[in-house]
Amino acid sequence: MRYGAIGWNTNEPVTSFYMKKIIVLAATLLSLCEPADSVAAIVAKTFTLGYTKANDISQKSFTVKTGEKVHLEVNPTETGAGCMSSIMVPGLWNKPEPLVKGKKIVMEFTPQRAGAYKITCAMGVPRGVINVH
Repeated sequence: MRYGAIGWNTNEPVTSFYMKKIIVLAATLLSLCEPADSVAAIVAKTFTLGYTKANDISQKSFTVKTGEKVHLEVNPTETGAGCMSSIMVPGLWNKPEPLVKGKKIVMEFTPQRAGAYKITCAMGVPRGVINVH
């Protein structure tokens, strides 16, 4: 190890000096993070539901908090037909996703406003609701 190579009057090894600087920098950066940047806010609340033609989606109602990340999975065991061949959540997930047998649909979003968001087909026919408080 080299000593005193950092241009300061020190006898500490160079690696020890840089490790201390990295720790101070990391602590400084972490102190600047907003509470919303915490691990709890990053972890998504997950809902997994199935789909069949006869029963439509398996869970019709969900409740989440404003600002809470949501991970919504739909696992179709049959391919949807007609108007009900797609799924979306206007205001939270505006892209209609086709219901295809065996093709998992993943929607991730973070509601910013409270309200009742309908789970619909592309034509707007309601099939469930996500309540945001």
